[in-house]
Amino acid sequence: MALVLHKLRSGLIYSQAFAEYLESKHNIEHFGHPADVLHLDYVRCSQGDLAGQEWWQIAWISGMQAPTEHRHQIGDVEVCILRQAMRGLKNRLLHFDGQNVVVKK
Repeated sequence: MALVLHKLRSGLIYSQAFAEYLESKHNIEHFGHPADVLHLDYVRCSQGDLAGQEWWQIAWISGMQAPTEHRHQIGDVEVCILRQAMRGLKNRLLHFDGQNVVVKK
């Protein structure tokens, strides 16, 4: 099966599998978060004790804390990705491998 990729204007690349993962998470959890938006965060450390390490997380935040200019459409789901996380994800691939979300160079 071919890997289907999509790219946001900001440079973030994501697979169809990641979009489907987000849609599934949204469909399961959104009833408990009626005024909230999914927020995707990504950190990649360039210095210090954690240099070279990276991690991502997705959580619900209040729609009031999710500025319009940082909202992006990934598949059918609106996601807030703040500027710093978007810079870290630029030209990287977000993919769901069936069990885990992975960020690839």
